[in-house]
Amino acid sequence: MKIRILSIACVMASVALLAACTAGFRNSDACEQLMRSKLADTSSDTLRVDHRGAAIHGSRVVIEGSIEHVITASEAAATAASSAQVAAAAQAASASSSSSSSGVGSASAASAASATSPASAASVDGVDAEGASEAAATLAASEAAPVPAKPAKPKTVVTAAAAECTFHGEELDVFRWLAPAKFATPADETASAPIN
Repeated sequence: MKIRILSIACVMASVALLAACTAGFRNSDACEQLMRSKLADTSSDTLRVDHRGAAIHGSRVVIEGSIEHVITASEAAATAASSAQVAAAAQAASASSSSSSSGVGSASAASAASATSPASAASVDGVDAEGASEAAATLAASEAAPVPAKPAKPKTVVTAAAAECTFHGEELDVFRWLAPAKFATPADETASAPIN
């Protein structure tokens, strides 16, 4: 008799433990799928899950991973254009500061350049004006020729991501992003608005 009661108790305990573990796995899967769908609604980035943690029979689940964002050609061009504008502004600022500090030297250099005769400007080291114009045309053509650009290898930016789900049994109560900051919302906003 004691053996029968002991075996029934063991079977009941294993069923209860199995049900609790199954709820944790189901809730973890549901939270991960919800995290992937929320990310797909906002962008086409890739989510890589590194860790899933479930606590208290799956009532609270935390999913940790990373979001991989591939920089497109248009984003790279926009970044390059903005950095070129910053560089041009810095160059213009340095040129204006150097021209204001060396105004006397530039005036003397301009007067020295105007003092040269047109004949000496036309013939330099025995080259006549026609040869000089051909050389200038060849130089301009070589500078204007496009250099074939290597195809740019797409860059991937990786950011940490985490989300938390709270369940009541197997029913989702609250989903909220913990990271990255652009998706995360303050805890008091998410607590007042459960997701159905």
